[in-house]
Amino acid sequence: MQGIGEIIKLPEVKKGSERAELISFFVDTLRNKNNKKFPARMIAIKLSHLSMEDLRHTISIFKDNLNRKGLNGASKEFWWSIKFNINK
Repeated sequence: MQGIGEIIKLPEVKKGSERAELISFFVDTLRNKNNKKFPARMIAIKLSHLSMEDLRHTISIFKDNLNRKGLNGASKEFWWSIKFNINK
């Protein structure tokens, strides 16, 4: 007797998608600054609702602020953008 997994072949899930890499970059970078009670799941969910164009724009602004202001300044800018732009 065959199992259901042998009868129905599901397509393989692409694990290393660009969206997943961008979201993990945000989460990992911000987690390094805030070790205590970091809302990684909340950030990942909110960023996953953005279109790829907006996500790429957000990461370019974040990287620019990271180079100019350092992690502390980039973190502040990111939290304000999450608070006011994504919660619409």
